[in-house]
Amino acid sequence: MKHRIFRTFILCLMGLIIGGLIGLWQMQQEGVTQTRTASNSIAGVQVGGPFSLSNQDGARVSESDFSDKYKLIYFGFTYCPAICPTELQKITRALKLVEKDEPEALDNLAPIFITVDPERDTPDVLKDYLTLFDPRFTGLTGSVEEIEAVKKAYRIYAAKVEEEGMSDYSMDHSSFIYFLAPDETVLGIYRVNDTAEIIAADIQNNIQ
Repeated sequence: MKHRIFRTFILCLMGLIIGGLIGLWQMQQEGVTQTRTASNSIAGVQVGGPFSLSNQDGARVSESDFSDKYKLIYFGFTYCPAICPTELQKITRALKLVEKDEPEALDNLAPIFITVDPERDTPDVLKDYLTLFDPRFTGLTGSVEEIEAVKKAYRIYAAKVEEEGMSDYSMDHSSFIYFLAPDETVLGIYRVNDTAEIIAADIQNNIQ
């Protein structure tokens, strides 16, 4: 029980810190035009970077495979009971909203789901899971070490939760949707309370 309380405390503390940094960045952006200098930092926090992972078809991919694309990136796991499917459905709805008004914008956008649970989320598992969402999704997995590296690059918190009496484990993890330009400029970071309409508007405002 003490370990569980400690894990919850750390998760909440990290959420407060990250949320504060994002809030500071959003305040700094007020009045700034859509033209931004190439940077992948928010209030001094680096986000993104090189990775080498496997997609849902088992092919190896890296960040260079998306270098000409805008990206919507979400970290989660397929055994997630509520938050992950809700956020992936949110992205799916945002894409449908954009498709209705500006379908050509989606030619330059890659929605990406990266697992934080590589031990269970194999390419086959990801492929089956992603049939529930927009068909444009790329699912990414890899070794524990590879996932740890990409989590660190994107400032993602995730850790196993094993309770007494349970035969399986769950995952505590942060929940953010990243919107990145092809040069990795951070265009938006969306939390659970942000809507598909907000994401769709940002896509339409940024992708010409």
